[in-house]
Amino acid sequence: MTDNTSKATATAPQAAVPSQAAQAQSADDATTARMSMPENNGAKVTKPTVATQQKSGGDFKATLTVKDMVVWGLITMVPISPMAVYGGVFADSGGMPTLAFLIGFVAVLFSVFSFGIMIQHFPSSGSIFTYVSHVFGKMPGFIAGWLMLLQYLVSPAMVYLIAAIAIHSMLPDVPILALCFGFLIIVAIVSLIGMKTAMVVNKVALVAQLAILALFVICGIIYVVQHPESASFSPENLFNPDKFELGGTMSAVSLAVMSYVGFGAIATLTQEAKDPKHGPSRAMMVMAIVLCVLYVLQCFIATCIDPSGAAFANNTDNAFYVVAKIAAGPWLMILCAVGVALAQGVFTAIAQQNSIAFVMFTMAKGGCLPKFMAKMDKRTNSPLNAVIFIIGLSVVLTLVFQFSGINMNTVVKISNFGALSTYVMLNVSVIVFCWFQLKERAGAKAFFMHLLFPLLGAAVCFAILLSVGEVALIVGVVFIVIGIIYYLVLTKVLKRQINLG
Repeated sequence: MTDNTSKATATAPQAAVPSQAAQAQSADDATTARMSMPENNGAKVTKPTVATQQKSGGDFKATLTVKDMVVWGLITMVPISPMAVYGGVFADSGGMPTLAFLIGFVAVLFSVFSFGIMIQHFPSSGSIFTYVSHVFGKMPGFIAGWLMLLQYLVSPAMVYLIAAIAIHSMLPDVPILALCFGFLIIVAIVSLIGMKTAMVVNKVALVAQLAILALFVICGIIYVVQHPESASFSPENLFNPDKFELGGTMSAVSLAVMSYVGFGAIATLTQEAKDPKHGPSRAMMVMAIVLCVLYVLQCFIATCIDPSGAAFANNTDNAFYVVAKIAAGPWLMILCAVGVALAQGVFTAIAQQNSIAFVMFTMAKGGCLPKFMAKMDKRTNSPLNAVIFIIGLSVVLTLVFQFSGINMNTVVKISNFGALSTYVMLNVSVIVFCWFQLKERAGAKAFFMHLLFPLLGAAVCFAILLSVGEVALIVGVVFIVIGIIYYLVLTKVLKRQINLG
């Protein structure tokens, strides 16, 4: 999907021998398109180091270092995202949200290893969709892409809801639905006029998020030190055997993993990496570790401030903002809430809206979706019909979630079902491809990387997947069944050729 999108969205009519400026501009456009894919957690940014086309044509010079990819990855991943789901994770885990984020990191860690293996064998890809297609065939590959769509299509409505709840914590008289549509209208306008999110804006957003997080940690530590009667740095805030319950903990993990989804964004940059076989996997590893530290730090400090969770017992959606208010007063609560609202409801939402549309455009060009979505608008340089479809679907899903009583945590888990399913397929693909098809079994390294680690990754992701809750499981299974039927109709009834690569 990623490669096709790049080609479809970046190619422009050129003379037989284009000028150097035209070559550079074409490469810049292609890079922007690649980086706007939803596999990048929805963030649409311009690459830190601009690639220029080689004289031979469409290939890119390898310019990205591990540092470049890590910085770009952090921009896409929203370092303060745990603030939005802290209350739900706290409640499900029995007051041990830090443990839930650590377990989520384990699942990510094994999947990072699997990405690294597949990147070495398919350095020009970077998509689970493509890996599964090569290993298992077109239909499983289509289902992998279909499950990616589940994650992507739900994501815009999800981030609107997260942002609306954050603002609602400060303006309780304004209905959440009205706030959702407020963010949706802003994003729709920006998407339709074709505005691009510049790298400098995303860097400022990243610095702002890290500054907010630093303020919270500093104020939180000071509060805990000054209030030993109610706050504590007790190790039981990380793990309390008396309160531990496996089912509840895994349910918490299925919610917490939202913050890690999207680490595979780095895999889409393999063609632009200086070391395409090892650079992206190293960058993913560094990024996953950094994010784990940031997530664990903010959750642990928040738990130490209010170990019992009594302050937000009846207001779990706004739990982190309540804790921030306890730590330093209303100003920190407002700062955290506004930071989450802008990061999710504006920057991430704008990027997701456009990047999802590009995926649908690509799938339509490949025969997987209706042809009317395969139209590129020359004025905005975006797939206008697909954008309009996403806007309409976001309106419908927002109304459905609000009036059906589906809360934010369930919406997040529905999105995570799509991501976790594809991670299971990724890990299984490594085992089948390397251990059985290529028979790369010699040595301890092969045993760990080609069998044990992907097996553990698939098992952990599958266990988390089974813990997303009844509603998310039903939605996910129904979506898979619809995808299988849809694929069979396309290929067997309509005799349509599906282009997966």
